[in-house]
Amino acid sequence: MTSFASDVSERFSRRHALQLGATGLAGVAAFASTGELSPAASPSSATSASERPKEKLRVASAQFPVSGNVTANADCIRKFMKQASEAGAHLLHTSEACLSGYAGIDMPSFVGYDWNLLRKETSDLCQLAKNLRLWLVLGSAHYLDDKTKPTNCLYLIDPAGQIVDRYDKCMCTGGDQRFYSAGNHLVTRDIAGVRIGLAICYDVCWPQIYIAYRQKGATVMLHSMHNARSGGPNCLDTLNVRQIPTRCADNRMWAVANNSSQPYSHWGSFVARPDATIAKQLPINEPGMLVHDFPDGLSEHGWYHNPHPMNLRDDEIMTWGTPSNHPRQVDVTSLP
Repeated sequence: MTSFASDVSERFSRRHALQLGATGLAGVAAFASTGELSPAASPSSATSASERPKEKLRVASAQFPVSGNVTANADCIRKFMKQASEAGAHLLHTSEACLSGYAGIDMPSFVGYDWNLLRKETSDLCQLAKNLRLWLVLGSAHYLDDKTKPTNCLYLIDPAGQIVDRYDKCMCTGGDQRFYSAGNHLVTRDIAGVRIGLAICYDVCWPQIYIAYRQKGATVMLHSMHNARSGGPNCLDTLNVRQIPTRCADNRMWAVANNSSQPYSHWGSFVARPDATIAKQLPINEPGMLVHDFPDGLSEHGWYHNPHPMNLRDDEIMTWGTPSNHPRQVDVTSLP
């Protein structure tokens, strides 16, 4: 941790899954109408957990229809964790607030929220990560106390089933600030020889977040979002699929951008390259999983755009909203 100054009913058809595979989507998994996951399309790069690549970090990123039902969310995450392990992934990446639900969107607020249930499901997911020997980036909410707004967070859970760090969303929208305390630190971790950085949604609108991560040596951003449960298209349909590749190009970084698939979802989860291209992307409004190995190269005719990336100003704004000094926010390894 580094402190700053201060029910899906539509089944994928076999033909559709094959078409997705042909366009470069790897490890696609879908829900059947019964709520069970159908077998993943088997990409040529996917192997069993015992054959995880030794020279690469294999990231699986799963999207599903996030709701305010913690138990249903946890069931989805468990199924994708197993799919990721079977695909030989070192790590499963999930969307913003995918376990807790997103306050103001998936549920009205945190009034009457069952934090004990969230703790139980988090502990169970930690145990499954240990059983599968899988890293998990888990979108959730972190409880502080009855009088202090929780944080919108990503728990970083290691293959021993321990929460080893937690990223609290630094840049909170006006809507976020009604329900959440802002974060005030960045999180990086070296996994399988690759340094990852963690970010959440609105962070993408602030170029300094990616700059700060680049300066900390991160080469792959795991960026979790919740641009879903909307009435229809708006600017978000194009904004993030442009902003994230631009951030990557500006900083010579990769990013895995994850979204909820709860209709209407504005865009499908994707992998962005440092030449501002998108390597893989899932369809909107449908659950699925993509798999990608890092480090990787550029697109066939791609090149680095920026020979001299920008550095942070000494007085750069790195938090939007009000962080707390609560001991449970300072402790980045505690349960919800």
